Amino acid sequence: MYKRIFKQKGSRVYRLRYRVGNGPKVYDVPLHTPNKELAEIKARQLIDEHEKELLGLLPSKLVRNSAQRPLSDHLTEFISDLGERGRCKSHVVHTKCRLERLLKECDWGLMGDISADGFTKWRSQQSKFSAKTCNEYLGHANAFLNWLVRQGRALHNPLKVISKLEVCGKETFKRRALSLEMFWRLVENSGKRSLPYLIAGFTGLRRGEIKQLRWADIRLEDQQPFIDVRAEITKSKKAAKIPLVPPLIAALNEKRPKGTKPTDLVFPRGLPSVKTLTKDLTACGIPIKDERGYRVDFHALRHTFTSLLATVGISELARVKLARHSEWRMTDRYTDPQSLPLFSEMEKLASVLPSSIASPKSGFLGQKQAKTGLKKELYPDNGYNNNVLPSNDLSMADHDFDDDLAGARGGTRTPMRLSTGF
Repeated sequence: MYKRIFKQKGSRVYRLRYRVGNGPKVYDVPLHTPNKELAEIKARQLIDEHEKELLGLLPSKLVRNSAQRPLSDHLTEFISDLGERGRCKSHVVHTKCRLERLLKECDWGLMGDISADGFTKWRSQQSKFSAKTCNEYLGHANAFLNWLVRQGRALHNPLKVISKLEVCGKETFKRRALSLEMFWRLVENSGKRSLPYLIAGFTGLRRGEIKQLRWADIRLEDQQPFIDVRAEITKSKKAAKIPLVPPLIAALNEKRPKGTKPTDLVFPRGLPSVKTLTKDLTACGIPIKDERGYRVDFHALRHTFTSLLATVGISELARVKLARHSEWRMTDRYTDPQSLPLFSEMEKLASVLPSSIASPKSGFLGQKQAKTGLKKELYPDNGYNNNVLPSNDLSMADHDFDDDLAGARGGTRTPMRLSTGF
C-alpha cells in the first residue's frame, strides 16, 4: 500500500495521497488540518474505511452520508427527477402528495426509520382506503426506494417483501361501454369536444396518452393513416401503431388548426373533465349508470373501443394487439359482456339444426322422427339393417370355417355395433 501525507506549496493544510492494496488508482484527498498528528489520524481512518468498503464490510460513503440526510430532501430530488424524465404532471403530483403523507404518518425521517412492519401497521389503519388505493401507496413507496437504490444512496428496498392486497371483485365501480348508437350521439352533440371523444373511442388511447399526443404522431399523409404512439407516453413504455378509421381521419383533417407545427400538442388546452363529460352525456340522453350499476367516465371510452372490436367480430389476437394489452385476460376485462353478439352467434348453430327435434307433448324424441329421421342418420342404410349384418354376409365360407373352429353354429356371428360418436 502506498501512502503519503504532504503540504502543497503555499498551502497550510495537509493532503493525503494513497493507493489501496495493489490497485492502479492513486487517490488524492484533502485532510483539512495543519496539524501533522491529526492529519496522520485522519489519513489512517480514511484508508481503513476505504479498505472495508472494498471488502464489503462497510457501506460506501455515499450510502452512509445519504442515511444521515432527511428523507424529505431525497423525496424532493426524486420528484424533480420524475419531472425531468417526462412523467405526466398528474402522476408527479399524486406521487409527491402520497409519499409526503406516508412519511409523515409513518414517522419516517431518515432511511433507517423505514421498515416493512411500519408500512403494514399504517396500511391496516386505513379503513377508508380501498385495496387498490393501498396498493398505489405501496407502488409509490417502492418506486421511491428503488430509485434510491439505483442512485447508490441505499443498499436495498425494505418494502420489497410486502405483498399487494387482493383487489379482485372489490372494485369501487365498474365501467360500461357505450353502444355504437350512443357513442355517435355523444360525438355529434359535443361540438368542439367531439375530437377527443372520437380519438378515445376509435383508438383506445388512454387519457394521459391523448394529452401528450402531438400532430407529428398522427400520420394522415400515409396511404394507410395511423397514430404512431411514442413509447415514452404509453403506460407500458412500448411504442405502437394504431390504424385510423375514415370518420376519425376526416375529423382530424377538418379540426386541425391552421399554422400548427408538428411538435404542437393536439390538445394544448387539455381534455374534457369528468364533470364536462357527465354534462355531455346527460345532454345527449345517455344515462351515466345502466341497470347493472356500471358507470361511464372518460376511461370507459377505452372500454367502448375494445367492445366495438368484439361487436364487429374482430379476432381475439387482433383485439389484444389493438388494445395494446400484454395478455388476452386484460382485453376480456375491457370488453363489455353486453357488446358480445351472443344471439347472432347462436343463430349460426340454429341454422344447421332441424326445425323441430322434440315433441311438445312428451318432451322426448317424436316416434316418427326417431324412426325415420335421426335413426337413419346415425345408422345409414349402407348394407346394414339396424346394426345387424345380413345373413349372406355372415354365412360366407371363410366365416363358416371360423365358426366351426370356434364351435359356433353357421350364420350366427354376433354383429359388431357401429361407433356413432355418442
